[in-house]
Amino acid sequence: MTPADGGGLLGVFAHPDDEAYSMAGCMARYTDEGIPVANLCFTRGEAGLIGEGSGATRETLGAVRESELRAACALVGVNDVRVVGTPDGGTEANEEGVEIIAATIRELRPRVVVTMEPQGVTNHPDHIAVSKMTSEAFQRVHGETGGAFPERLYYAAFPASALTALTEELQKRGLQGLTAPDDPLAPRPAPDDSIATVVDVSAWYARKLAALQAHVTQTFEMVAWMPEDVLPAFLSMESFQRPFPAWTPGAPAEGDLFGSFRDGDGSLR
Repeated sequence: MTPADGGGLLGVFAHPDDEAYSMAGCMARYTDEGIPVANLCFTRGEAGLIGEGSGATRETLGAVRESELRAACALVGVNDVRVVGTPDGGTEANEEGVEIIAATIRELRPRVVVTMEPQGVTNHPDHIAVSKMTSEAFQRVHGETGGAFPERLYYAAFPASALTALTEELQKRGLQGLTAPDDPLAPRPAPDDSIATVVDVSAWYARKLAALQAHVTQTFEMVAWMPEDVLPAFLSMESFQRPFPAWTPGAPAEGDLFGSFRDGDGSLR
């Protein structure tokens, strides 16, 4: 299967590093299976952190983070990386952005599209805008093609039970949770019964961790300070809501974004 054949996965995110903590494990799994995976990133992350030792400056940060993005994606087998270049911290949902995503979908013809849940996981305005535009673009092209593609839309999300369990474990060790309690961009817990799919990516944990670490400028606190024996449990499961086709809340979760496209032997049809 090649990108020209379609049938793959398209991730659409706001910033370099969003893809890494949202679905780097899935990217590694599906590229290993020969499924085409592409990543469309709206900003270059020029307003982000500048980690010590990264060599970036405020003037060069956007270029450095784009390089980090491409390096991180390559570690999980993704070489089709596209950057729109909208302002970091100023990306708004608009028709131009919707059409950029729609045009990418028309070109690549993915079966599956993934973005962040509608509140952007961390309530970041850029995340929210990109999620909204991706949802609109998905429905637009799905309608144009009579449902031929794309077929499934997923939202990356953090289940409430997983965040609670992680926070409790860290507190037992005298550590705070993922972020300070007053952090406006703290991870937003998603109700457990809204989670449609939980993909076990433990076999790709090392590559996901490497992809996270490739975003050197962001220092990635969860990697830098979290106990090594806690990290695998937190990073080895990736969870998603499924707005299309609509998921029945509370139904047993799926274990594969491509599960509905497989034959009994697990091969893709």
